Amino acid sequence: MTKQPLADFQWLEGRRFHNIPSSSYLLPNDIDEVDRLQLQHFILRYAIQGNFRAPLDKSKVRTVLDVGCGPGTWTMEMANEFPDATITGIDMSAMFPTTIIPENCQFLQHNIQHPFPFPDNSFDFVYQRLLVAGLTPDDWKKVMSELERITKPGGWIELVEIDGVGGNNGPHMSKIWEWLNMAFAARGVDTGILTKPGLVPMMQEANMVNVSQEVLRLPTGNHGGKIGILLKENEQAFWSAITPAVIHTAGVDVDEFEDAVQEAETEMEVYKSYHIFYIAIGQKRDTASSMLQPQPQPQHHSHHDYAVAV
Repeated sequence: MTKQPLADFQWLEGRRFHNIPSSSYLLPNDIDEVDRLQLQHFILRYAIQGNFRAPLDKSKVRTVLDVGCGPGTWTMEMANEFPDATITGIDMSAMFPTTIIPENCQFLQHNIQHPFPFPDNSFDFVYQRLLVAGLTPDDWKKVMSELERITKPGGWIELVEIDGVGGNNGPHMSKIWEWLNMAFAARGVDTGILTKPGLVPMMQEANMVNVSQEVLRLPTGNHGGKIGILLKENEQAFWSAITPAVIHTAGVDVDEFEDAVQEAETEMEVYKSYHIFYIAIGQKRDTASSMLQPQPQPQHHSHHDYAVAV
């Protein structure tokens, strides 16, 4: 009997998800999630006033890779910002556009749990954002090694991630994050990996040099002005997106979860909730250039609150 191929998608509670059994990623890949990811992109771009932190020399960058590109918003913006470079976006779900894209932009469907389909030393800049909810500790080790492998000597790698619990949480908000992390843990995901060991040690273990990290504390809620309002909208969309995973993977009652979400909306204003975003950059060792030899790394990392715009 011929084995039937898996369907590309599966549906849970009216939301569309990937159907890749080996993947730990718990978020959907439908049009509502595209909207949320695009909002998330604009929040981060607004917070850092740009699309990246790595010290890139635009006159020399010719190849850029966006790992886990989602709908390709960052990918296409970078294609416009770097007209002389080829920007490639990869994602395990084909959420990215296939028409009306910049000429110097291309997309490829690929699950990063498998070796990346690129030769060694392929990219001047490799960017990966907000995949902590989809990678197990073993996945992280393999992905870090692959990011380093495909980057050109002297090229830059940038990772952007969000903490898994937030801060200044009320009791219902705390319960929501507890449930979420139960769902993640059931799939082998540990969001605490961002602090133990942390992005910087993981990048250094992958042989990257000149590694540094910036920590942003972004307010969540109307109390945080423009960015707080947007982050609140994003968080509410995230809770909606993750609901099927919480009730099916963590066994939480759907009514109890939705009641907690409703209460949390008030709590984030009362407690002045926030989220921590980590931006870590590192460089691939270039043995041909003395300028890129490992340098002593500071023991502290940049950590600051976002200057709220009201």
